[in-house]
Amino acid sequence: MGLMPRFALSMTAALSIVMCVAGFSLYRSSVRITDAARDSSVSSALQNLQADPPIPFQQRSKKARRHRTGVMIHSVMMGDEQKREGTLYQLRSEKGELSELLIPAEEEGGAGAFLRVIVALMVGVVFVGAVVALWVANQVSKPIVNIVHDIRQISKGDFRHRTRASGGGEIELLARSIDRMTHELEEAQDAQLELSIRQHEMELAGGVHEALLPQTTPLIDGFDLGASHMSSAHFGGDFHEFINLEDGRVGLLVCDVSGEGIPAALVGATARSCMRAALLRGEPVVETLKQINRELATDLRRGMFVTALYALLDPRTGSLEVASAGHKVPLLRYSASDRKLHLIHPEGLALGIGKGAVFERSLESTTVNMGAGDRLLMANSAPLGLTNPAGDELGEKAFYSLVLRHAQLPTTKFLRELRHSLLNYAESEEATIDVSLVTLLREA
Repeated sequence: MGLMPRFALSMTAALSIVMCVAGFSLYRSSVRITDAARDSSVSSALQNLQADPPIPFQQRSKKARRHRTGVMIHSVMMGDEQKREGTLYQLRSEKGELSELLIPAEEEGGAGAFLRVIVALMVGVVFVGAVVALWVANQVSKPIVNIVHDIRQISKGDFRHRTRASGGGEIELLARSIDRMTHELEEAQDAQLELSIRQHEMELAGGVHEALLPQTTPLIDGFDLGASHMSSAHFGGDFHEFINLEDGRVGLLVCDVSGEGIPAALVGATARSCMRAALLRGEPVVETLKQINRELATDLRRGMFVTALYALLDPRTGSLEVASAGHKVPLLRYSASDRKLHLIHPEGLALGIGKGAVFERSLESTTVNMGAGDRLLMANSAPLGLTNPAGDELGEKAFYSLVLRHAQLPTTKFLRELRHSLLNYAESEEATIDVSLVTLLREA
């Protein structure tokens, strides 16, 4: 029930009870006063009839009121000094006999007593009405006061607070609206906090990710080395690295890190530091990867892993020792002699999954010799997972076709065209996932 009908019904019911009690009291008092006045008047009239000598009186006015019974009513002054007011009732019979009845004013009725009763009842009704009004006002305003208190709590930032107001109609609707608003504010606050944390994580992870990328590209006599990294909003820990050994050999490294965001970036940073320190020693590639796996398997939490494709180039002979640790994309070698693309994919498990003999037995390496005009390409798995607006992935064959199409171009132009082709397929101005590309061309 709404506030207005509740207030109207409460006041009507309360005042009806008060007025019934007041009316009954007034009726009982009027009957009692009327009976007392009648008895007093009759008694006084009988006394005046038997008075000897009769009580003198004088009419105050010549005009008299005529009762419907034929009785003439006169207002008189009575007594020896004629200081008392009274009423004279006269009735003449059919025989002409005149009957008179003289009643003093104070004996005529209980007008004064009746007035006092009315005044007392009015005061009582006003008092009870005020009490009832206060009670009804309290019943109506209490839920509103509770809602005001609830709103003050909410305004202090306590969005988990819920209204305690009870009642129907507008009160219940208002309470529900406030609770719904508070719930939405709480969700908005949580979303804002989550967004702030996410933005902070993005900035932190972005800084870590930038540190994963090499700042310079080595210059190698007889070879044209280049790299390209296409960053996206969904960054992870994927990275590429160049290893310059003291004996003149150069290592080319591309790694995929499971997951995305800060966890992946931190894993990538850990893996890069560990792998760089181990690879700089220049030991055989397979033995170095075994040592790296033993260290990463201890540091990485369960479910995290790193895949790696590593090629160690000897510029003097043009040969490369290649090893893969669970890397999805093989080493792509374009042969200038037959203008075909060859896939070099040595066996091996991902780093960090386990430090037992299974990993060490699975790992192998192979040697690749580069002729004049040959090109190598190393990439993370992102190019294969690029999707177009229809949701279709690029896949291995399409990616290999793009590489073959541009393989004869100079390195800088090759990377630019390959990058452009990947973005054209995604129909986007930037990659949706991080793409790392490292390419090596043996010059004629």
